[in-house]
Amino acid sequence: MAEPMMTERITTGMRGGLRVSGLVILGAVHFGLALPALLVNLSSYERPWIQLAAFSALTLILLADAFMEATGRQRPPYWAAAGTLAALVTSVVATSQLPAAYFLGTHHWSFLEVGWFGVLLLFGRGPGAALAFIGCHLALTLGQLTLAGLPTRADAAGMGVSAVAVCAFQVAAAIMAELLRNVAAAAGETLREQERMRTEAEISARIHADQRERYRELDDTALPLLAGLADGSLSAADEEVRRRCGMEAARLRRLFAERDFAPDPLVHELRACIGEAERYGVDVQLAVRGAPTGLAQPVRRALTEPVLAALLAADRGARVTVVRGGGAVRVGVVTDAPDTRIPWPTLRGLRVRTVRGEGRLWTEISCPVEGTGGGAAAGPGANRSASV
Repeated sequence: MAEPMMTERITTGMRGGLRVSGLVILGAVHFGLALPALLVNLSSYERPWIQLAAFSALTLILLADAFMEATGRQRPPYWAAAGTLAALVTSVVATSQLPAAYFLGTHHWSFLEVGWFGVLLLFGRGPGAALAFIGCHLALTLGQLTLAGLPTRADAAGMGVSAVAVCAFQVAAAIMAELLRNVAAAAGETLREQERMRTEAEISARIHADQRERYRELDDTALPLLAGLADGSLSAADEEVRRRCGMEAARLRRLFAERDFAPDPLVHELRACIGEAERYGVDVQLAVRGAPTGLAQPVRRALTEPVLAALLAADRGARVTVVRGGGAVRVGVVTDAPDTRIPWPTLRGLRVRTVRGEGRLWTEISCPVEGTGGGAAAGPGANRSASV
């Protein structure tokens, strides 16, 4: 499955590629078109140093944006506004030194590239911002042309063709950048949706596998019991059958409790077992001592299974204790049914002790919690100790 942030990296990479493309285009126009036009016509300007200063100012803006892109630095919030305003002011200053005959021609080098600064610096703000900048730049240029002197019709037609040619490329680039940006956003959203679907599929598969694992033990005990009751081979009047039904009901309660979120899962699952015993009229007392200890689910099942059997065999009363401390968890139960057969756990590391006498059965299951990863290891061979 794709990493969670892969879609963001892909989208960011596509947007960064668009910015780099804009920098390359602007750099080519700035140094490949505007600079040669400036140098070729430098001697014809009334104040050449103003043109050089204007070109240097635009160069600084270009280099500053390229530096932030190359180093991965976040652009300041005011960068787009400050950069575009500086580019407009620089263009107005450079254009103010031109006679009317030089407008929108090779002498007018600033008109070739200032619109590209708007396309680059306003990237990500929508094509409307770049188009507004290009329109504002064109309006300022026409205003300066009017102040410098209206050209002849022939000159005006040539200027119009030049303006359309230059601005058309800039407008097309701004619209194309927005389209590609939308494509990047759509691609990122598609990948996020695919990741979400894969995540849901994996979660569903894991939940299904977990449910199959949880119900696997019940398939071996509960289903044969229900089948026997259904076909009449087992009678609900039989005491042993009723005891088995109580055991399976308690296991189901414990199974449901295992899925609950509880600060103390062991005690929560024990309460589920106690609740089933109380339904049969057994008065059960629970005492808990010590802070909750992280135990794996198989370990908690192994600790509660003997308690469950003892509780459901009790006649009138029982007492359950949970003691945690000294590197171990101990669960004990005292009932008034001394002849109850206690099932032995199948996990290594668990110790079971039973004491029968004076009409009572005392059972204690202990589990070490130090160096066991939350309990005991799975497998046969639990330590057993019994005294009568």
